[in-house]
Amino acid sequence: MVTESDTESIQVEIVPNRYLLPATAQKLLNAIYENGGIIRIMIHGPNLPRSVPYGPGRGSPIEENRDLLIEVAGQAFELCVKVGRIRLELESEEYFDGLKAACERALPFSFHIKRGKFFHTRSTITDYAKFGRDGDTRILGLIDPKAKRDRLAILSEERVTIGDEER
Repeated sequence: MVTESDTESIQVEIVPNRYLLPATAQKLLNAIYENGGIIRIMIHGPNLPRSVPYGPGRGSPIEENRDLLIEVAGQAFELCVKVGRIRLELESEEYFDGLKAACERALPFSFHIKRGKFFHTRSTITDYAKFGRDGDTRILGLIDPKAKRDRLAILSEERVTIGDEER
């Protein structure tokens, strides 16, 4: 018997006990995508600045934060944050066990998986201000009010959209 809770989407937060290196983040994200059932996903963590923001070296480029390209589901994009949390929405409960197994395979250290409400279901004031009345429902509540548009990457089966540019 199919109940409403079986077909309802669930929201999950994966919290590793360390920040992830780009190679580990790529391995984990690919394992999550292979599991399937993802409606939307958000990578959360501190920004990786391109130049020294303050102090005597202010304005000097930071070489280690350049070219952090990772490939997820066959599509490459630049990693702009240190991966500290991954929030995602799954189509139904049946994908949860596969998600947990994917995390255990990809992460060589401990992590926590939390269930809850992490994404907005209605348009926020920031969503309305940035995208108008008819904004994309996949990105509700995912926009940082201070972020520029090029900090958002939408992965889909057809293309990668970063800001207004398609790749």
